[in-house]
Amino acid sequence: MYEAYWGLQEPPFSLTPDPKYLYLSRSHEDALMMLHYAITRNKGAAMLCGDIGLGKTTISRKLLELLDPLHYQVVLIVNPILTPTQILREVLAQLGEDTASRNRQVLVQKLHARLLENYERGRQVVVVIDEAHLIRSSDALEELRLMLNCQMNDQFLISILLLGQLELKPKLDKVPALQQRIAIRYTLQPLNVQETGAMIEHRMRAAGFTRNEIPFTPDAIFEIHKHSRGVPRLVSQAADNALLVGAVQKLERIDGFTMHSLNDDTVDVVEAA
Repeated sequence: MYEAYWGLQEPPFSLTPDPKYLYLSRSHEDALMMLHYAITRNKGAAMLCGDIGLGKTTISRKLLELLDPLHYQVVLIVNPILTPTQILREVLAQLGEDTASRNRQVLVQKLHARLLENYERGRQVVVVIDEAHLIRSSDALEELRLMLNCQMNDQFLISILLLGQLELKPKLDKVPALQQRIAIRYTLQPLNVQETGAMIEHRMRAAGFTRNEIPFTPDAIFEIHKHSRGVPRLVSQAADNALLVGAVQKLERIDGFTMHSLNDDTVDVVEAA
């Protein structure tokens, strides 16, 4: 709606986890590096925690971009509200295996055989579990631990990455056998004011913005950071609303006063229009 007005080729602040738009703050870059290290150095299990909207899912998508598909086969579970047997069947299904059986022992044997086959071909299976804090039972977490028992003398045959909100930590405390297997742990942090401005510019440049200066003044960036508390999802929402209002009002730049006045009622009126 506002792209042409601001000289953009596409919306810069979509809330989908597109790796192209990931801004690597110090915390985000560290998280990405550590997860990549956990997989490529075959550490077995890793965990990334953080509050809602900090970018955990987008980091995971960027991570998957970095993994050579010739050497890694990825299983992505985005709805982990599953029983232990359902988790096994979901992993096997994404690996292309028959999952008709509901017998756990049969499923475990199939998984082990597939992991060995991948090992012989020089491939490693990576299981990424998004929203892992939604896992309901300790039995399901225990099943993940048991998957890590699929290993050779010198390496794991499977890597497991758990991505979740902060309540994942106390859930893992109840399964110490799995908690002790998590070799890499990282808690994602919000953006500071400078990173908030850098994120906005990064996303606008990625969307095709070519002018010398982005249309947000330093005061506007300060107001966005204050409103969002440095949470990237909220930064995107605020910046998106500001660009929309700026286009409607034919503004050349978005300043702190404009951002401060952008209350919910104003946004609702503009969206209705």
